[in-house]
Amino acid sequence: MSVTESHSRFRPSRSERRAATQQRLRESGLELFAEQGLHAVTTHDIAHHAGLAAGTFYLHFSDKQALFHEIVHSAVEDLREALRAAVSNGGQGQDRVRAHAIALLDFASRNQRVIRILFSGERDAAALEQDVLNALADSTARTHRERQTLPPGVEPEVFAQALVGMFARVVIWWVENPHAATKSQVIETLAQIQYSGTQTTPQEPR
Repeated sequence: MSVTESHSRFRPSRSERRAATQQRLRESGLELFAEQGLHAVTTHDIAHHAGLAAGTFYLHFSDKQALFHEIVHSAVEDLREALRAAVSNGGQGQDRVRAHAIALLDFASRNQRVIRILFSGERDAAALEQDVLNALADSTARTHRERQTLPPGVEPEVFAQALVGMFARVVIWWVENPHAATKSQVIETLAQIQYSGTQTTPQEPR
């Protein structure tokens, strides 16, 4: 084999180079968005931080909102897959509920910067925040309806809105206050609330 043939064999293809450039832009955008906020960052900032020419950005994304949308939706799809796996492989009853909470907190640990940006309250993130919560609620309702995991009288859509709202608020709080409770404490509390609520078993009078 000649040197030229060897070099050609190991040279990345055009699609591989394109994918690598997009990944550099995603990583750069995520880091800058987390540091400065969506509004303050420009596409030139993102390209420069990634070590690319300014015009390269527009070969891959139409604007910074498009980049942010891709970052968030990629993370949300990872979360959906993790939650689906938890529901499918987490056993029955309380074990499945705990597996769901573990998947959620593992996701939060891996994606703290995405969560901070998405729920930052910035105008540019607000619409996407609602889209994400609605998509997660729809997915949760559909899963429980298909698997018939809820007791009689519990409407899947109402349950899903309540569950996603609670989980979102807890995750945001925990990401911003990681020392307020351990990861295991958050998991066990969420699992307990979801499985049996907050009512304690009344003690028999002595």
